[in-house]
Amino acid sequence: MIAMDSDPAAMGLASRYAIPLMCHDPRHDGEEALIQDLEQLGAALPQRAVLFPAFDDHVWALSRHAERLARFYILPLANWDVMHRVADKELQMQAALKAGIDIPMTAFVHGPEDLEEAAACIRFPALFKPVQAQEMRRRFGFKVILIPTPGDLAPAYEKARVCGPLLLQEIVPGEDDAFYTCGVYQNASSQPLGIFVSRKVRQHPPGFGEARIAESDWVDEVAEVTLQFLSALSFHGVSGTEFKRDPRDGRLKLMEVNARHWLHHPLATAAGVNLSLIAYSDALGRPLEGGRQTDGIRWMDFMHEVPDSLSELTRKELSLQACLAGFRNVRLDALYSFDDPAPALHHLIRVVGKRLRRGLSKISH
Repeated sequence: MIAMDSDPAAMGLASRYAIPLMCHDPRHDGEEALIQDLEQLGAALPQRAVLFPAFDDHVWALSRHAERLARFYILPLANWDVMHRVADKELQMQAALKAGIDIPMTAFVHGPEDLEEAAACIRFPALFKPVQAQEMRRRFGFKVILIPTPGDLAPAYEKARVCGPLLLQEIVPGEDDAFYTCGVYQNASSQPLGIFVSRKVRQHPPGFGEARIAESDWVDEVAEVTLQFLSALSFHGVSGTEFKRDPRDGRLKLMEVNARHWLHHPLATAAGVNLSLIAYSDALGRPLEGGRQTDGIRWMDFMHEVPDSLSELTRKELSLQACLAGFRNVRLDALYSFDDPAPALHHLIRVVGKRLRRGLSKISH
């Protein structure tokens, strides 16, 4: 396997299973630079390779240039006429409503002139999300900006407007374990060949983050609603669709669709549904349908779970019993692997180095 990244310190490049190569960043260097990198690599390969984008910017770039790349690669993902409705969160929410999928109460804010009308139709507390995926995370390091009351809307907008068009959404109540993710691989005819459902146990940060513990937990309704939506989009590729169960009406509300492998997708493989292998086999014309998942298996992000749980224990937001119970049936970690330890060690050295430099900087001042 060849792994490509624009960051020479990217942990995935340290894997013993990967040949590491550098590539341009489509956001900062432009998509054309990335596509030329891939064309240059493709020309050197002995045969066409199966190409998987692992980050949103790369998904959009490859989808837009799929025909150009087809000479060198097999791309098991949707073309841009489909993918742009996932890339743009406003179009994504509109497509969900058209398909009969429940979403949180949502208003679209393109400028300050939209604030008053948006505030009138949204329950508070609410939040701002960027229409363009990853934009807020890049600028601020978090996914959403919270808005406790209508009086907080204007200052929140002044901070968030740098991210471009925004979604103003109500906050669906409920704990972290009310979030479900449905991972699917659909072929070029949008037929699902592999389906997997997981539930978050705890998040980092709590409420509006990524899973730090996730568990395989099949729920028919989650799978059915996901396929209803993705089939309406005629989606092709690996995806992770997230919902939250609303305790007010018991219905699933769509949070977002990730048109790629998501953070805890290896849990699907550990539970018996290897979406990556299913997608790879289909791309090569050897269809492989996934079996039924095994429930109760857990994935953990140890690097976040331990400090977060210690903080929650100190604040008495988490009991010791619940903390220890989170480790039950953990089969794999986000980073650590006895079979492939280099990425985790690489990451650990990088984190320790950053903290040492920060500490030395404070001492020098």
